[in-house]
Amino acid sequence: MMRWLTLYVRSRRLPLALLVSVGAVVLVWGGWGLFTDRRDINESLALMTVLLALAPLIPTMAGDDDSLESGAALNWPPRRALHVIAFAALTSVPLLASAATGAWFGPPGTVLRNVAALTGLIALGVALFGIRVSWQLPLCWAVLQILLGGLSEPGWKEAPFLLIQPAGSETAAVTAIVLFVAGVVAYAWRVGPRVAPAEVAFGQ
Repeated sequence: MMRWLTLYVRSRRLPLALLVSVGAVVLVWGGWGLFTDRRDINESLALMTVLLALAPLIPTMAGDDDSLESGAALNWPPRRALHVIAFAALTSVPLLASAATGAWFGPPGTVLRNVAALTGLIALGVALFGIRVSWQLPLCWAVLQILLGGLSEPGWKEAPFLLIQPAGSETAAVTAIVLFVAGVVAYAWRVGPRVAPAEVAFGQ
């Protein structure tokens, strides 16, 4: 089991992805602490940092030979689900750790909500549209919420604008959970476009 896990981690380039993810968080956190005396990192910047921290997850969601996961030798759905959950959990650590410092990314509940929602969107994008265009769904949604956030009002609009809602919004929290579960389930039983082995040689 340990040998399989080691090979899997290497084949998905997970150490590098996690290093880049943590590096993005540290860069924003350090820059904010260096150039301003305010503790609360700008809401839009905090949201984009969550997206930057999760972006390295995308290339790890396909192997060098995607067709191998279509075989029945291994039970892939639980492994794919664990892959997404573990990456989101590890990405949350440096974001949450900022709460103990002089510059933080917001209340832990808000950070976890946004991580869950964007992770779900990434997983849904990979499952439905393939790995090459999966980044467009979370990025476009996050940018639209930042640009149109002023239109958000209490009520049903808390769902589409969940990423910019205050920490106490139950609608936003429930929407984030639904997105996360939907994304993990969709990716676990991935049916969308896959990367052909011949295309892997040119990079993902």
